[in-house]
Amino acid sequence: MSILSACLLLALASTQPPNAVETKDITAPPEDILSGRVVLPAPAASPTVSWSALIPLDDLREDELVLRPGPGKAMVGLLAVDADRWGLGLVSTDGSGRDRVLPSEFTGVEALLPEAVARTVIVPEDAVEARVVLKRPEDATPAWMLLGDGQDALQLRTWLGTRSTLLGSTVALHAALDGGTLLEGTVRLRDPDGLVRLLPLEAEGPLDVARFLADRTGDWTVHTVVRARDAEGVERLRSTQQIMRVVRPELTFSGEASLRPSDDGSIRIDLPVTLLAQGETSGSRRVAIGCEVWGRTDEGLEVPVCWVARMHQLPAAGGRATCDLRLDPRWIARAGVDPGTLNLRELRAHDAGGFVLLDHEPRPETGFDGPIDGAGTPVAAVTEDMLRARSGRAVQGLPAPTTGLQSPGGHVLLVSHGYCTDLFPWQTSDFSGDLELYEQYGANNSHDTFALDFESRGRAWKSMGIVGHSQGGNAAAHLFTFYWSALDWPTGDRRIQGVGVPWLGTALAGNAAVLGEVFGVGCGTNYDLTYEGSAAWLSFIPTWVRQDVWYWTTSFTDGWFYDYCQIVTDVLLSDPDDGTVERYAGQLEGANNGGHKTGWCHIRLMRDPPQCRDAARNVELSEEAAR
Repeated sequence: MSILSACLLLALASTQPPNAVETKDITAPPEDILSGRVVLPAPAASPTVSWSALIPLDDLREDELVLRPGPGKAMVGLLAVDADRWGLGLVSTDGSGRDRVLPSEFTGVEALLPEAVARTVIVPEDAVEARVVLKRPEDATPAWMLLGDGQDALQLRTWLGTRSTLLGSTVALHAALDGGTLLEGTVRLRDPDGLVRLLPLEAEGPLDVARFLADRTGDWTVHTVVRARDAEGVERLRSTQQIMRVVRPELTFSGEASLRPSDDGSIRIDLPVTLLAQGETSGSRRVAIGCEVWGRTDEGLEVPVCWVARMHQLPAAGGRATCDLRLDPRWIARAGVDPGTLNLRELRAHDAGGFVLLDHEPRPETGFDGPIDGAGTPVAAVTEDMLRARSGRAVQGLPAPTTGLQSPGGHVLLVSHGYCTDLFPWQTSDFSGDLELYEQYGANNSHDTFALDFESRGRAWKSMGIVGHSQGGNAAAHLFTFYWSALDWPTGDRRIQGVGVPWLGTALAGNAAVLGEVFGVGCGTNYDLTYEGSAAWLSFIPTWVRQDVWYWTTSFTDGWFYDYCQIVTDVLLSDPDDGTVERYAGQLEGANNGGHKTGWCHIRLMRDPPQCRDAARNVELSEEAAR
C-alpha cells in the first residue's frame, strides 16, 4: 500500500516523534528572488581558490623543493605528526648571490589539526631563490609540504560541476588557472572507505576536467595538484583541497504539483515525490524543500509572487508520497497577479545535512485542485506571520538536557562556541544577566543538528537570544529560519550575534579533511563549512532572517612585513583573514555588519589575541542582546 498523499503523512509517519520540533512555513518576498538571495547559485560561483601547494612530500621532485619567490608572501612548511623529529631549513640566496641558512620554527596548527604541529620557514623578501633542506628521521611518518611561493597572482580555481552529488552519478571536477598556463594536473580522490583514485585533468575548452563515478555515500576528499607556468615563464605548483559529499537520492519529484485551498485560508502546494526506503543503519532523514511562485498580471507580465520553503521529516517507508508547502494568499494580492496563472519555478529539495541538492525542477508542471482565491485587498505592509508561520508539521529533535542549565524558566542569552572546540572561547566575565553556555567540546555537527541542539536547550527557557562564535552563528541563523524555538520569543535589539562566522565557508574545511585522513587526527569532515555547502545553505536563508543577525569579523595586525594570524593557514587562505575565516567569507549580505577589527585572530594560540576575548565587543554583545 502506498503512503497517503500529502506531507501530513510525513508528520504522522513519525507520529509526532519524541522531542518533536515544529517546523516553520518559510516565505520570502519576491525581492529576495529578484536579488538572487534565495536562488541556488551555479557551482562555478563558489570555487575553492588557492595560491599555494599542499602536497605529500614523497610526491615532490627534488627540483620542486627549490622556489623562485614572487613579490607576495612566501613560506615553506612541513606538516607531520612527528614534526619535532624532522630537520627543516631554508638556504636563501639573495640578489648578490649570497646564501643564508634559515632554520625552521615550530608552530601549532589547531585550526587544521588539533594537537598537531608544523615546522615553518618564512622566505626573506630579498630572496631570489630558496632551497628547502630536509633531514628525515629513519622511521619517519608521512609528511606533507606546504609551499607558498609568493606569486599570489597565479591562482588555481576548482569546483564540482554539480550540486547534486548523488550516489551513482557521474561528477566532473573543473579546474581553471588565473595568471598563467596550466601544464598538467592530477586529481586525487579518497572515498569514504579509504580507496584512493588518481585521475588526470584533461583539457576541455577553456577548462580542465576530471570525471568520476560517485559510487560511495559519505564525504570524499578531492585533492587537485597542478603544475603551471606563470606570466614570467616560471613553473610552479598549485593545489586545492575540497570535500565532496555523496548522498542517496532520498527524494525525487515525480509528478504535477497541485495548488488547492486549505481550510485555514492558505493555499496548499502538493508535491508528489518518490522516497527511498530508509536503510537499517540510516538515521533521521530531514529534507529542505523550497520553490518560487510566479503569476501573471493583468498586463500580461510574469512576475514573482514569493518564495516558499519548509524542512520536512521523511518517514522510513519508501515509495510514492506527497510533500506540501503553504502559500499565504496575501502574497498573491500584493503581487497583483491572477490566481489562475500561478505557477512554480525552481522547485528543489536539499538534504538537511550539508544541503546537497537531491532534486531540482526548474519549471515543474503546475495544476489546480479547486478554485484559488487571491483577489483580496493588497496588504499595506508585510507582516511577520506572512514570513514565518505555523506549519503544524514536526521533525524529530534532540533530547533536552536534564542537567547543567542555570536559568530554567528564564529569558536567557545562550553563548556558543563553534566547530571542533576543545576550550570555551568566550571571556564570560564580560557578559551579564541570565547567561547559558553551550559546551559540546570536540563536536562535529551539521548546521541542522547544531541548531536542533540549541532548540533542545531552549525548551527550558521562556525565550533566548544567541551569541555564536564561528559555526555557532550559522547554527543560530539555521534555527531561526527553519524551526520554532525559544529564539522566536526574545525581547531586545539583537536576536542573533556572531563573531568570526564563516557565512560563505572556509577553505580550511577541505584542508583539514585532507590532512585529517592522512594523520588520523582532527574532528572529521564538515561539509556545511565548505564554500559549496555554504552557498547551497545560504540560498535558504531569506532576508527577514538576515535582518535579525549582527556579525563582526577580524584579522591580523597588518604591519610592514609578513603578517598573519596562523602562518600555516595564512597560506591556505586569502588575505585578510583571522586564521580560519577570510574577511570576505565572513560577510552575510542583508545582515547587520558590526565592523572589522585588526589585531584579533579566530582562536587562541594564534599570533594575535583570540577574537572572543575582545572585552569591549563582548560587553556590547551582552548589553545589546535580545533575551
